[in-house]
Amino acid sequence: MTEPAVARARLAGVLLAMTAGVAAQSPALPSFADITRAAGVTFVHQNGAAGDKWYPELFGGGVAVLDADEDAWPDLLFVNSRPWASAAPAAHHLYRNNHDGTFRDATAASGIDRSAVYGLGAAVADYDNDGRDDVFMTTVDGGRLYHHDGPGRFTDVTRGAGLTNRGFTVSAAWLDYDRDGLADLFVGNYVQWSPALEVRCAQGGEVGYCGPDAYKATAPVLYRNLGGGRFADVTARVGMQDTADKVMGVAVLDYNGDGWSDLFIGSDRVPARLYRNTGRGTFVDDGLPAGVALSEQGVARANMGVDAADYDRSGRPHILVGNFVNEMLGLYRNTDGRFFTDVAPRSEVGRASLPMVTWAVFFFDADLDGWLDIFALNGGTDESQGRDARARLSMPPLLLRNRGTGTFENVSARLGAAFARPLMGRGAAHLDIDGDGDLDLALTTLNGPATLLRNDAPPGRAWLRVRARGSRSTRSGLGAVVRVTGRAGTQAQTVRSGSSYASQSELALTFGLGGDAAPVRVEVEWPSGTRQTFAAVTTNQTIVIDEGRGLVPAPASAPRRPAAAVLPR
Repeated sequence: MTEPAVARARLAGVLLAMTAGVAAQSPALPSFADITRAAGVTFVHQNGAAGDKWYPELFGGGVAVLDADEDAWPDLLFVNSRPWASAAPAAHHLYRNNHDGTFRDATAASGIDRSAVYGLGAAVADYDNDGRDDVFMTTVDGGRLYHHDGPGRFTDVTRGAGLTNRGFTVSAAWLDYDRDGLADLFVGNYVQWSPALEVRCAQGGEVGYCGPDAYKATAPVLYRNLGGGRFADVTARVGMQDTADKVMGVAVLDYNGDGWSDLFIGSDRVPARLYRNTGRGTFVDDGLPAGVALSEQGVARANMGVDAADYDRSGRPHILVGNFVNEMLGLYRNTDGRFFTDVAPRSEVGRASLPMVTWAVFFFDADLDGWLDIFALNGGTDESQGRDARARLSMPPLLLRNRGTGTFENVSARLGAAFARPLMGRGAAHLDIDGDGDLDLALTTLNGPATLLRNDAPPGRAWLRVRARGSRSTRSGLGAVVRVTGRAGTQAQTVRSGSSYASQSELALTFGLGGDAAPVRVEVEWPSGTRQTFAAVTTNQTIVIDEGRGLVPAPASAPRRPAAAVLPR
């Protein structure tokens, strides 16, 4: 092993040790097993790097969860980039779930296999309310909209839909901002970039990648769904036309509880935005007065991945943000529906994430105890970037366990060797691969293979999974708030597109219930104003709630009880 390699290995060991955390009493924790090969997933990301150091090569590809074959099981779409000089389609991969913990490659003849784009990420929703998941893929040249025509078949309808954006897009999200029952599309443009605008930088006499400061900012695009498969650019009309953004991540939330979907926009080295939906067809940026635009030191941070959820059962969504090395995660606690406080710097959240370059982040209940935990996927940038060697290393992920007291414990080093393995992480999503009720992880790496981590949650944990199906609201249930009440209290989650980094988790909501398997009360508040209550719902199953019909039978093929996994445990 060369001297630099030894130094890198030692530094990686230091980083892993710093994430270990100490607990006086060990709680029951999940363990994660790497099932990538056994599950049949062979996707490898290609960034197209050929020595020219073009900026998009740093950003990786994301992963999105969707139901590609309409069988109510979660499938996976891995988004790929491609060699710059080639006219061949990008090697995206679509995997259909076999219902036994394995997948089959369904890319061929899917329509996505003919996509000759440099892809970055994806967002999923049923934009035409036909009952099928459609896909918007983010790319370096504005993005592509794929209509889901039928089981496993997609058609590129970008031009016909009126989507004319040509920006360098990383993340996107679907939302019904005007509550008309149609899914609208937010597209986050990153910087003004094209091969002609590429900036060449050098460090120590070696050509390398430039950072975001070398490129001009730009504006995002908001498309209003007009129905009939058509969209209109309403960016200026709604007040989002400011060209000072470098969007990396987007999260949909209702931070002031007024029933209208707001947007948190994380931008790279420029202030983040918190777009408040006025309910009158416009948005107002409350990022600065709300306290989420900058760090505590008044500095714009990296803002790669973002998410929003009610992790403390306060009834208000809080904001989670991934940042660069020496910046730590941002955990903005929503204090009153108007103001946020970053609680990370004085907590284990900040201490554990300080040495990390964090890309994907999200809240999810890893141990099914009823409290949302934090997942962060980390990874360096590139050998030519960063004076601090830590910024260039592969890094292990983080799992911060929610103690149920508003605080978190770093349990990353106690979840098994597969979880602790350093990665050049980029995109991540959570989903229940095998129908056993706990949430598994799909991860992507820069110019490397995907990873599937099966979650083996502590035994005896009860759960409930909820699929919301709109009628007056969007078919995907976007913006629906689901509350589940058991003996241990009430927890709430919202059906949302976007979040993470260039990725999307499944739209179905998973509620952990700890050791209490007694029936629970389920309430749904729809964007249309409809409210539904179901008094005694049996746990350890997936239920479907239809806005018009109420509780309806799940599809016959859908998982209803913990499945006996075929893969060895």
